[in-house]
Amino acid sequence: MGTSSFLLFKREESIPAIDLLMRINKICKKEKLYFDSDEKVFNNEGKLIYTRIYVSDVPFRENYSRTLCFSVYDEPYEYQVVSFEWDDTNNEYFKAVVSDDFYDNEDLLLRFFREILRIYPKSKLWVEDEWFYTFEDLEKTTDVDNYNWCYKDPRYNG
Repeated sequence: MGTSSFLLFKREESIPAIDLLMRINKICKKEKLYFDSDEKVFNNEGKLIYTRIYVSDVPFRENYSRTLCFSVYDEPYEYQVVSFEWDDTNNEYFKAVVSDDFYDNEDLLLRFFREILRIYPKSKLWVEDEWFYTFEDLEKTTDVDNYNWCYKDPRYNG
């Protein structure tokens, strides 16, 4: 099993899934990334509560290994709330955007999340370790070809 990434918002402060979907689509257009979505789940009121998206920097059919796959959730969604023993804020977070394994696409992940956190600077990126990345952390990561950026604690990375 590989490593996943998570866009976190404080619980009850997340962005509706439909808004995230529209923003991500705009980010992809601005950054000249390829975007697609497929599965969409709506609640009884017709509100989008889940969708699956795909982002790549090359056409999908040219190189499937360059595709980042994400699940986008609307709060509340079962099993998407998390808290961390190592986070001294004692906050609970909602996992609004969750990636599949991103191995060998760390540069694309950085590019993608840098733009999301630029729009939502109160959100955090968590990459299955005992730290978060903020927009400021991602801005400091200037080497977009650095495949190790997401495996280093940003508090000691600079």
